[in-house]
Amino acid sequence: MNNIGFRVFMSIQRLPREVIDSFKELSTPNLADCMNRFYAMNPSVRNYGKPGIKLVGSALTVKAAPGDNIMIHKAIDIAEEGDVIVIATGGDIRHSMLGEIMCRLAARKGVRGFVLDGAIRDVYAIREMGFPVFAAGSTPGGPYKNGPGEINVPVCCGGVVVNPGDVTVGDDDGIVVVPRGEAKEVLKQAKALAAKERQMIEDIARDCVDRSWVDKLLKERGCAIVE
Repeated sequence: MNNIGFRVFMSIQRLPREVIDSFKELSTPNLADCMNRFYAMNPSVRNYGKPGIKLVGSALTVKAAPGDNIMIHKAIDIAEEGDVIVIATGGDIRHSMLGEIMCRLAARKGVRGFVLDGAIRDVYAIREMGFPVFAAGSTPGGPYKNGPGEINVPVCCGGVVVNPGDVTVGDDDGIVVVPRGEAKEVLKQAKALAAKERQMIEDIARDCVDRSWVDKLLKERGCAIVE
């Protein structure tokens, strides 16, 4: 296939469903912390669905031409149940790339949500649907359908490189992408971190938290504390 920039790769490697679904119990901050604060998308990519919504799935990637959504339509057609369609638009928000109709089509296919660094429309309807959509903006103006674009290639969305099959997790804090090959190890570490934080919350409630580490760290960094 030599038509670089205008092509569709139909086959991608996905993790087992049970591995992907294990991420549902974890927050994006815990996941990002377990990857040294990396792999979190730019905060401009935020939840446009209902507050408290959770998105977890396997990335089906789209590299879209600015203002053109024909490849997103194709992505919906080839998506498998459990996929999250991740769309790189180059950050262009002059045209909406999807709206209520495309969300309903995707939901019928079992797609778990959309993530894009571009704009959407029909925000109220999408929120009422309860369908997870994370985007960088909204505008009434619609897109064109001419191409080019690519599907299931590495893309850069919200400042993070996303490969087909990567685990994509979204909540009210934003989007984190877990590389497919690292997913099981990150899952293990994030579960341990979540348990540690639950213990900290219990300790706070009992007023038995040791805060001596703050002054110790400041002293090590040379901070002067004047009484």
